Amino acid sequence: MTASERITYFSKDPIVCPVCGSKFFREDLLSGRGRLVAGDLTDELRRMYEPTQKYGELYPIVYSVTVCPVCYFAAFPQDFLSVDDSTKTRLLPLKDKRLEAVNTLFQEVNFEEPRTLIEGVVSYFLAVICCDSFPATANPTFKQALSSLRGAWLLNTLHSHYPGEHYDYIAKLFYRKAYFFYALAVERDQNGEESLSGITNFGPDTDKNYGYEGVLYISALLQFKYGPRADKEKRIKALENSKRLLSKIFGTGKASRGKPSAILEKAKDIFEKIGEEIKSLEGSSE
Repeated sequence: MTASERITYFSKDPIVCPVCGSKFFREDLLSGRGRLVAGDLTDELRRMYEPTQKYGELYPIVYSVTVCPVCYFAAFPQDFLSVDDSTKTRLLPLKDKRLEAVNTLFQEVNFEEPRTLIEGVVSYFLAVICCDSFPATANPTFKQALSSLRGAWLLNTLHSHYPGEHYDYIAKLFYRKAYFFYALAVERDQNGEESLSGITNFGPDTDKNYGYEGVLYISALLQFKYGPRADKEKRIKALENSKRLLSKIFGTGKASRGKPSAILEKAKDIFEKIGEEIKSLEGSSE
């Protein structure tokens, strides 16, 4: 493969894992030369990319999480090298549990070679696990939410490539985790337990930062799509809460630089669908 055909590169200088001390090289996606051709934006604010003849299919989110290939400590770059001693003390003894957890899902994982979709999924899976050891000031709940959502996206992509491998089932598990963590992140932000004011990029994808309103939107959307349905009264109450979250996005109803038309349109669409489900549930109770 020539230099112009490469899609990723490894860092020139090694990174030292703050947990186990191992040295490794981080892989990142190259940009430019027509590698990324933006496609549709899904209702989950995931940016799809068109495959190209030269580079094939590319998935930028595969490379977002830094992973130590030895102890499987994983975190977003801004957190990876800022681990304090107390966090390290919690993370280091859990090495074997991280390795075991990965092996229950995937048998062949290698973070020292160019990543595949599998390593992308595993990187987010590990990030969710490792966030349990981070203090509230690092916003672990939101990062667990974002990691679960992106992991679900990549699992859906794997399912489209290998429909007989049950990746769709695992994707649903990740979506339910994402629903739980997004709801918890909003709750903890509102009660002051874990403020989101320090987050600089809410994603949810790498192409655009949809801000706090994006968090409210995704939280409401995941409740609508993946929230519990067994108890009708609890379902109605949860959907009413989702409508309140979405109504905060509308504001004046006008698009702006901080509130792009895409999220306004999608929020209004989901708002209407939620309203229809509530009417249906209330009607069936009569």
